[in-house]
Amino acid sequence: MKKIGLALGGGAVRGLAHIGVLKVFQKHNIPIDFIVGTSMGAAIGGLVAAGIDIEKIEKFVLETPSYRILEIGIPNRGIFAGNKIFTILDELFKQNGLNEIQIEDLPIPYQAVSVDLNKGELFVFTKGNLSLAIRATTSMPAIFSPVSYQDKVLVDGGVLNNLPADLARKAGVDIVVAVDVERGYEEREPRSLFEVVYRSYTLMTREVRRSRLRHADIVIRPEVGHIAALDTTKAKECIDAGERAAEKKIKELKSLLNL
Repeated sequence: MKKIGLALGGGAVRGLAHIGVLKVFQKHNIPIDFIVGTSMGAAIGGLVAAGIDIEKIEKFVLETPSYRILEIGIPNRGIFAGNKIFTILDELFKQNGLNEIQIEDLPIPYQAVSVDLNKGELFVFTKGNLSLAIRATTSMPAIFSPVSYQDKVLVDGGVLNNLPADLARKAGVDIVVAVDVERGYEEREPRSLFEVVYRSYTLMTREVRRSRLRHADIVIRPEVGHIAALDTTKAKECIDAGERAAEKKIKELKSLLNL
């Protein structure tokens, strides 16, 4: 059978739409042979690559209060300290007997995209601690503190590659499915400091994201553009949007797979 690689893009809370997409893949028995992700895409993809059932991931996300995820404080280099993400992920791994799991030991080959501020270049986790990789790739500049790793200072991979379909293609899979959860530009005034930062960030990365899509055979676009990046009250809405968008593409995907 042809091998499928998933490229899961970043999008903060909108990235929870990846859960809905993966639920549909499971429902239709679509195999996943490789996952690469940035930011929230890497977080959800990493959990799936570790073998955690997507229904468990959905339940965990919907039942975890937002205040446990966003630790408000006065860190040195970000509005949110960010280490709560690491702690909560470790909790989920331990619940499933996967604490201290290494990327090279995952059931599904996996990569997480981050950016090294010291060298100004991409750093892709292909081995090492999965929780740490997810913590690094979700460290959006000015919002979450960066991660120190070896001689690197790592932030959200979306700075240079927010939808890594090119990396999925390089992995040698036959079919690349990209899930794009970013919003288009909207003509209205930002409503908060966080929205100012995040909208500026997405504008800077928009053209790079679009260029990566040429590497995908199928692009799934959940309708989540109207949802604010950090609006955790819309988690279920994002998941449902992911399901609807994936269902629309299943027939096309099965055709490519000759199913």
